[in-house]
Amino acid sequence: MKRTLLSLFFLGLAATKSNAQETQNEAESATLKHYMPLYIDIPAELNVQKGFQEFDVAFGYADFKDFSGYRTLVEYDFASIDRLGIEIELPFAFVDSKIHTEENAETGVIQPEEGGTVESSMGLRIGFNYSFLVLPSAKTTISAGYFNELESSPFKEFGKPLFSANIYYPFLAAAKVWGERFHTMVYTGPSIKQEFELNESETQWKLNTTLSYRFGENEKENFAGFECNQSFSNDGSPQIMLRPQVQLAFSEEWSLGIVGTIPVQTDNGLNGSGFLRLMYLPRSKK
Repeated sequence: MKRTLLSLFFLGLAATKSNAQETQNEAESATLKHYMPLYIDIPAELNVQKGFQEFDVAFGYADFKDFSGYRTLVEYDFASIDRLGIEIELPFAFVDSKIHTEENAETGVIQPEEGGTVESSMGLRIGFNYSFLVLPSAKTTISAGYFNELESSPFKEFGKPLFSANIYYPFLAAAKVWGERFHTMVYTGPSIKQEFELNESETQWKLNTTLSYRFGENEKENFAGFECNQSFSNDGSPQIMLRPQVQLAFSEEWSLGIVGTIPVQTDNGLNGSGFLRLMYLPRSKK
């Protein structure tokens, strides 16, 4: 009888210790936050927690050799369960040609992240990412996700058809916090664009890296860093853009992101661009 009681006691002690360890791991996991890139972002956050919400509005301007592109978007990110982030985005592109020729209309191309095609249009972008590995002790999170973006026909031919192309973009992402203030992120995957009318597809490989430094105290999370966006395809030379950026928190709910662009290697005539992102994160009521 004594042996039975002792066995039950030690089993209970082990279970209590295990539960305490799991609770501690969950608590550490919930506090592990990563900096999200401002320009080419991913759905919600890595290691996002249930109840997360974010509303964004953004405006961008890109100057090319033969035309200018204006990009706006509205975006809603949320998480209904831990580690699963979902994004719904409506991007709009407005293009103003500097040289009005048929040749320009056929050959001028703006990369998707710069606003779509040479003609003004809009889209519907839906994505998700799931953080399948969270290592609080290593301050590291790894996730897998997917974006699907439907591009509309140009505004002058809107509805004929309603959507002219679809972009499929699965990706893997990994982020780590170094010490207390340095954040890094890498995410990559193939971007496959399918043109409905021609029934043709084009594949580009994307590689996005971010290095940032957190400054400020308490809930005001301010960051300064660089985002490097690279695209590779079989049909042309690599496209490489370096984007210095800063994120400034005015309160616990409101932040402003400011992004510039330095074209390192491009064949689309980009001279430079800028981007602003206003972010609102409502705090959950406890």
